[in-house]
Amino acid sequence: MQLLTDSWEVFVLLFAIMSLLPILPVVVSVVGELPPERARRTMITAMITVAVVGALLALFGGAFLRSWGASIDDLRVAGGSILLIFAIYDLLFARATRKAAAHEMQSSTFSLEGEFDDDDGVGIVPLAIPIILGPAGMAALLVTAETRGDVPVLLAFGANVLINTVILLNAARVARLLGRPIIRASGKVMGVFLAALAVSMIRRGVLAI
Repeated sequence: MQLLTDSWEVFVLLFAIMSLLPILPVVVSVVGELPPERARRTMITAMITVAVVGALLALFGGAFLRSWGASIDDLRVAGGSILLIFAIYDLLFARATRKAAAHEMQSSTFSLEGEFDDDDGVGIVPLAIPIILGPAGMAALLVTAETRGDVPVLLAFGANVLINTVILLNAARVARLLGRPIIRASGKVMGVFLAALAVSMIRRGVLAI
């Protein structure tokens, strides 16, 4: 029973951070100009990358930080602070704006280096990292894996990856179906949940310290 409770609570947190609904316009702009077959392959590459990187962070990220002397409560405060900053930004502006800026910065960097010509590489950077799994998601995986355990986090993360895979493979259709107002509203609602969860995380860490 505790496993289900922990998994559900972690799922809600990760869904508020990683849901593709608020950033569908960015996703469509990244893959929209690719041929259908290549776009699909790019999307699958992105979700495999997200799954692998996220699982590695959950399993080994905390141990790496502990080796440098960071405690669970340090992670709570640091991770909660990162989540709160991103939540406030998304509430004041829009998550899609932040993700689009990250996409543009990555695109310009790789274009200057002449390494952004491979369309398959778009699935890894910037689509997987940092658009789908950014700093906020990484921080959440690190903190929850340390505070809730690996199994609940991996179950919750896997469920989020599956949901996002379905949304991603049907991104253009979902964007047309929901419309921009609903997409923006969902982002604001998730931002409020994320802010509350971040404050709770910081409070627990500070009180324990």
